[in-house]
Amino acid sequence: MRDQADAVTPPVQRWDFPWHYAPPARTFGPPTPVDPLPPAGAAMPTAVLFDIGLTFIHPCGEVMLADAHAEAPDFDAPAHHLVAALLLAAEARHLALPYDTDGDTKVALAWGALLGLAPEQAQQIWRRMMARRDLYCELDPDAEDVLRGLRDRGVKVAAVSNSDGTLGPELRHFGLAHFFDAVVDSTEVSAEKPAPAIYRIALDTLGVAPSACWFVGDGLVNDVLGARQAGVGCGVLYDRLGLYAHLPAVAKIGRLTHLLRWLDNGPAAHPM
Repeated sequence: MRDQADAVTPPVQRWDFPWHYAPPARTFGPPTPVDPLPPAGAAMPTAVLFDIGLTFIHPCGEVMLADAHAEAPDFDAPAHHLVAALLLAAEARHLALPYDTDGDTKVALAWGALLGLAPEQAQQIWRRMMARRDLYCELDPDAEDVLRGLRDRGVKVAAVSNSDGTLGPELRHFGLAHFFDAVVDSTEVSAEKPAPAIYRIALDTLGVAPSACWFVGDGLVNDVLGARQAGVGCGVLYDRLGLYAHLPAVAKIGRLTHLLRWLDNGPAAHPM
């Protein structure tokens, strides 16, 4: 999965902030369960586009922690903190800083900064993690239920991912390929999220108007704002760890199967 990894090993870069070595402001914990509400005024979709990495297929925190300890034996954080930091840092590739740095290195540095790792340590751990074939090994527990539920309700489904040409085999490996009406791999179509072209390719393949479609994913830029820019009817943020609880204008779900509740109950008349 290429969402964060790059085949080329970049030189060590520095990205220093005063909060690099500061303790966390508060202890991270699971979000308080809430009953999600669909976005007010959003038409029920005839198709749903999904991101895959960090949405259906998740990195293993224990794998990440083992690699962190291999490079930094004194590193002290629970495994789910490493996953949470990756979710927050994954779109750092869109930032202008640090200069003269490729996107994957920006993600690695941001990830390390969130965990209080020195830049050199962060990149060493990152390279070790990205070389592993078992990093992304956890299938979301709701994956099959939501895909089956959407198809049972007559909703078309597409996978749209910034990947490295391996999206199709990856979906087959996890037993999900047969659920999708279309699979759009950024490498194969020469377009990446959040560029409008990749969403339009998926919509054209499905034969669905943008306004009749929803996009679901973990990325605020790639999966919500990018989808909106492409005219998609609703961008839904999959916030399984409750990291974006205070974004009132963003439609959010904490579990993938909450989408099925929205379809069954219809749009709600409430502020987003």
